[in-house]
Amino acid sequence: MIPTLAAIVGALIGLVAHDLAAQSLKETPLRPLAGTCPRCGNRRGWLQLRCPECDRRAGREFLVAAIVALVSVGLAHALGDSWLLIPFGGFLLLTTALMLTDIDEMRIVDRLNLRGTALLVLALGLAALVSGELPAYWRGLAGGAAYFAGALLLFVLARGNGFGAGDVKLAPLLGVFTTYFSWTILARSAIATAFIGGILAVAVLVFSEAKRDTELPYGPAMILGAWLAIVSVGISAF
Repeated sequence: MIPTLAAIVGALIGLVAHDLAAQSLKETPLRPLAGTCPRCGNRRGWLQLRCPECDRRAGREFLVAAIVALVSVGLAHALGDSWLLIPFGGFLLLTTALMLTDIDEMRIVDRLNLRGTALLVLALGLAALVSGELPAYWRGLAGGAAYFAGALLLFVLARGNGFGAGDVKLAPLLGVFTTYFSWTILARSAIATAFIGGILAVAVLVFSEAKRDTELPYGPAMILGAWLAIVSVGISAF
């Protein structure tokens, strides 16, 4: 029953995140589940599978919902029956939206990221307090600071080539929520990020007309790496 419920909630989170991503890129008011078309920004609603303005057919929305549903089940296994499901659900929502904005326009939108990070870190602290896990929360804050410092160093060394300021501002959120479990999970996240980033870069070069100097968004690799690291906790527990 719990995996089924987690999958349903995860699918809903994926749909909401898709809307928030499209709305934030179009600089329109944030209205979850408005069925916003990512191509033209028209709010077609969810009963229409084809946008009446630009004729785009809905499809990616449901792929995102399916992927996020799987990750949500992994989160449920990692956290169990806990108040922590609330901030981690918010984490899944925000990171999904940010991954989509980075894929679409190579932007980690500050409008979502900065406010969302502050709110979720506070929510995680409250959930940790209620759950009696404040030491894990302090460790998470330290991990967020460490990941931010590492990302900032990489940004300086790369001079912004292939690793942007948005990626630096994304790092604290990922660091806090992975290190909440342990420093090992943060390390797994970093390793998975490098591996996924390399795979995606090779895939783009092989299956598209991109050149070697073509810049690719790195945020999706960072987010997928964090997801995999956290889900690995649930797999170990299972």
